[in-house]
Amino acid sequence: MALPVVHPSQEEPTLPPPAGKQLSNQLAAAVRSINWSYAIFWSISTSRPGVLTWKDGFYNGEIKTRKVTSSADLTADQLVLQRSEQLRELYESLLSGQCDHRARRPAAALSPEDLGDAEWYYTVCMSYAFRLGQGLPGRSFASNEHVWLCNAQCADTKTFQRALLAKVPTT
Repeated sequence: MALPVVHPSQEEPTLPPPAGKQLSNQLAAAVRSINWSYAIFWSISTSRPGVLTWKDGFYNGEIKTRKVTSSADLTADQLVLQRSEQLRELYESLLSGQCDHRARRPAAALSPEDLGDAEWYYTVCMSYAFRLGQGLPGRSFASNEHVWLCNAQCADTKTFQRALLAKVPTT
């Protein structure tokens, strides 16, 4: 059983996030501390050995359309985390071909027309997979070094194959 974590500014103890949410919270903290739009964490696939696939991510960029069930019950941090969850749910529903993805959370479910360019880029990246040495994640995996890429939209396509996808039209 997890022990409650008590913060000095709180009267009621809170439980630490579930194990599956810890990575999301760490990505969120990193991205928000440096004011980036998103972070993507790639991991070795459980179904495809030697292949990196999307493990988790955090989206902190511009939001075209905000949809929430009841924002009064959510803290500012929870609202930000919710967007990443909504984008992942949309990706999973598009991947599965389900047309009724709004049935689970009708008020908060996103549809493709709700997304801006950066949100689309983040969502499409969920579909990528990289072999050892392939693409920036695969080269990072092969060298056993972390990679933090700034200004992905400006990167050379030889360095970053998804650079063309990352380019956001300026208005």
